[in-house]
Amino acid sequence: MNRADLKARIAIPADGVWFEGHFPGRPILPGVAELALAIAVLRQETGKPLPLRGIAFARLRHLVLPGNQLELSARESAIPEAETAQLRFDLKRDGVLVANGEFILGTPLSQPDALPDRRTPTAPAGIVPPPEALLPHRPPMRFLDSILHQSPDALDCVARIPGRCALVSGGSAPAVAAIEAAAQAAAAWEALQRWRRQGEAAPRVGYLVAMREVGFFTDCIPADQSLFVSVHLEAVSPPLTHYRFEVSQEGLWLVRGAIGTFVAA
Repeated sequence: MNRADLKARIAIPADGVWFEGHFPGRPILPGVAELALAIAVLRQETGKPLPLRGIAFARLRHLVLPGNQLELSARESAIPEAETAQLRFDLKRDGVLVANGEFILGTPLSQPDALPDRRTPTAPAGIVPPPEALLPHRPPMRFLDSILHQSPDALDCVARIPGRCALVSGGSAPAVAAIEAAAQAAAAWEALQRWRRQGEAAPRVGYLVAMREVGFFTDCIPADQSLFVSVHLEAVSPPLTHYRFEVSQEGLWLVRGAIGTFVAA
């Protein structure tokens, strides 16, 4: 970055594609959209590509609604000769902190030697409710296509980022979009637990509120292609739940890390 401190404004539109399907009747800017907009503005303001290698942490503290005006501030810290740099950022609305975190700048991570073995589906189609019955999301912001495997502490599924999604440009989405797929997989796991207890699908609006130790193995993810998403329960303290997640495609890592979600009562 050219300056030690950078400040910019992000005008959230009053309606439109950023809110389609998230959520019907209760439009909320997706948490990953906050991150995507922040890094896009930083790239525009600095005139630099600012490639993302990871996110050390991010906390999404308040909902961002249609028409909000956000103030972005960022400061880069770099170690001479290091492969990466850290970019701390704050997003505020009327002086109140809405989100903050630390981007890790650098080329994407190298692929590991091998991915874990895939688990096979444990239930034929029709045994569990479909994603549209488990999630409040609607197209083009519903990424989950099908559930492959479920257990008391994990869920594997197939996801796809629709080409109509606002995160998509030129046929691909930024790698942060994969975090939304993981958050939806987590929401589906929670809905399945309620379904097993109550005997009916019970989708609830939930929010992505935190992430940490996120690593990117790619800059972007192609739209309308199948992704393998896996979430593993780390800790539960209702209404907060923490997961490890991995997103891959055709045997290659795309994104992995940890997320925290909040489910509304």
